[in-house]
Amino acid sequence: MTEHIVSDAAQRARALDVTTSFIVQAPAGSGKTELLTQRYLRLLAQVSHPEEICAITFTRKAAAEMRNRVLGALDHATGDEPAQAHARLTWRLARAALSHANELEWQLADNPNRLRIQTFDSLAHALARQLPLLTEFGAPPTTTEQAEPYYRAAARATLRQLDD
Repeated sequence: MTEHIVSDAAQRARALDVTTSFIVQAPAGSGKTELLTQRYLRLLAQVSHPEEICAITFTRKAAAEMRNRVLGALDHATGDEPAQAHARLTWRLARAALSHANELEWQLADNPNRLRIQTFDSLAHALARQLPLLTEFGAPPTTTEQAEPYYRAAARATLRQLDD
């Protein structure tokens, strides 16, 4: 059986247009993280402050991977241009981002936490910390890895409200 390889170059190029939004859906190993890294680098080359960009993922592992990819690309941008086409594009975007960062004295290598690459949970937590009165939480909220008891309590409270 002959495999048909579908070129997604046009879709990847569209995803790098930072004036539009998009959703990336693709199987594992297809280059989603590379594409998101490229978009992040393109944005870094245009903003006044790196904190203006917010990349959100589902897991801490994915956020750490994304952060490492961006920082690694910026680090490799000082080296020679790679031979592979996709790596070359990342290298070029990283060089532009690094040049912009140096011009504005961001010092990202010394301050990698300026890159806002986080999980949905950490974004929600940060927003709740900024708006304590509006959220009515009182004390600063915490995030837990063991959420099952809270899900059960929320489900029971919902069922009680339905009974009322």
